[in-house]
Amino acid sequence: MSNLRVAGVGAPPPIVPGGTIGLSGRAPATSFGDALQQALGQVNELQQSADRAAQDFSLGKTRDVATTLIAIEKANVGFQLALQIRNKLLEAYQEIMRTPL
Repeated sequence: MSNLRVAGVGAPPPIVPGGTIGLSGRAPATSFGDALQQALGQVNELQQSADRAAQDFSLGKTRDVATTLIAIEKANVGFQLALQIRNKLLEAYQEIMRTPL
C-alpha cells in the first residue's frame, strides 16, 4: 500500500466576475441567449484556429502534425457538441409544441 495523504479541503477560492460565481455565491445574471451566443463564438474561434493550423501546415510554415491534428480535433469536438445541443433544444421545442393546452 502507498502512503497517500489527503489534505483537508478548504473553502473554494472566490472566482472573478465574468460568467462565474463570485463572493456572494450567486451566479451573475446572464440570459440563455447570451450564454448560447458566447458558446457559439468559442466554437467559431476553434474552427478558425483549426483552419489556420491546417493552412500553416499545408504551406509548410509548421511541420508539427500533432499540433495541427489537435487543433482540428478540438474544432470537431466543439462543433459536435454544438450540434448535439441544437438537437436537444429542437427536441425540447418540438415536445413543448406537442403538449396539449
